[in-house]
Amino acid sequence: SRYPLMRVIRLYVNQNLALHHEVTLDDATLHYATNVLRLNENSSLFLFNGDGFDYSCEILSIKKKTIELKVIEKIQVNNESSLVTNLLLGISKSAHMDYAIQKSVEAGVSNIYPICMQHTVYKPSTKSNRNKYQHWKKVIISACEQCGRAKLPSLLDIAEFTNINKLLDQNLGLVLDQNTSKSITSIDNPVPSVIWLLIGPEGGLTNKEISLAIEKGFQPVRCGPRVLRTETAAHTALICAQLLWGDYQ
Repeated sequence: SRYPLMRVIRLYVNQNLALHHEVTLDDATLHYATNVLRLNENSSLFLFNGDGFDYSCEILSIKKKTIELKVIEKIQVNNESSLVTNLLLGISKSAHMDYAIQKSVEAGVSNIYPICMQHTVYKPSTKSNRNKYQHWKKVIISACEQCGRAKLPSLLDIAEFTNINKLLDQNLGLVLDQNTSKSITSIDNPVPSVIWLLIGPEGGLTNKEISLAIEKGFQPVRCGPRVLRTETAAHTALICAQLLWGDYQ
């Protein structure tokens, strides 16, 4: 492990980090570190900013409104999968969507595309899109803090499924469809370096959406004989993909 055996606090910061530089945590991070994580001067603390490194920090002082830190070690993190996974995720209800995003990050997803589909309950608007985007970004950051990733998966803007242009190029595209008999393990394809996974919201994809996905080059597959909830379908599909072609081998 790259961490000491004591309890480790790992935080994302949206600022430049460099060896031997001093860092001051912003108000939001300060509140979370002291009131939620109970950071104290004896805590082991790592920061990351999405550049692929963890930065081990010495706590210089903890005051009511500031925490002063000094970066004492820069550590390369090598836990990103060689398989680029693009997740087209049908937008589901709040807790289900949060779970799907969180577990997808843990499973190594590269890029997340939130998609409005026929069975999506959420009605998009400019303000609500912005709020949801910021909330999902926080879910991604929190998941990266927990699972040890030092690069944030990309979160793309909310889009309508029918407006999605051709994405696949020569890449492998899979759509989860419980009505097909074809298993994801039976895909006859050279080992891909990039895949696209399409997962429906609650209620799944309509027949029209599946037909449209097939027109765009997606292959219908299933992950086992049981019907999966939307919040577990993305996680399961990503784990299958990592087992078949990624870094779970």
